[in-house]
Amino acid sequence: MTAELWQFAIFIGAFLVVALLWLCIIYLPGRTMEYSEARRTKAHDRDGGIPRNSD
Repeated sequence: MTAELWQFAIFIGAFLVVALLWLCIIYLPGRTMEYSEARRTKAHDRDGGIPRNSD
């Protein structure tokens, strides 16, 4: 009985680690890129399509 509980706990722990890694490596950077692109497009539209100087 105890061995099955340990196996289940290890399985849940591994699932949580994989979910956390997916969140930090794939999901959040993708959301940040979408947010940055949306802000850039919005600023570009507001400026009337004139490219801004990065200086």
